[in-house]
Amino acid sequence: MSNSDAHHEGFHTLTPFVYITDIARAIEFYQQIFGAIEVEREEEEPGGRVTHAHLRFGDSPMLISDPTAPHAAEHASKGWARSPQSLGGSPVHFYLYVDDVDEVFKRALAAGATLVLPVKDQEWGDRSGGLQDPVGHIWYIATRR
Repeated sequence: MSNSDAHHEGFHTLTPFVYITDIARAIEFYQQIFGAIEVEREEEEPGGRVTHAHLRFGDSPMLISDPTAPHAAEHASKGWARSPQSLGGSPVHFYLYVDDVDEVFKRALAAGATLVLPVKDQEWGDRSGGLQDPVGHIWYIATRR
């Protein structure tokens, strides 16, 4: 059952909420490579470590929390707040449409992403490839042909 009026303004019916231990690094990479917009950032002293963020990729929101932050302690104690590093890899993959997959892919690899699948024309009509970002999440980047 989906009700478009039943969610927070600016969100969709489904919004990814992921855990990352270096949120500041993730935000920088996502802004530089994917054009993400930072909507909100929460920092915790000392040192100004980012503990939670709300980003927007085009029309799609994403929430990020640090699994070691105090607000995540209960979920972390139950095993519900885990980063890709704590799991030995990312159990969730993202599929992101961009205007020029080849250019975005090239910039991502130069900025520290790791190749998962090379960019190629797919039988379903996308040109896409896969990479792992510097904080451990898997992204399939695509342009519709």
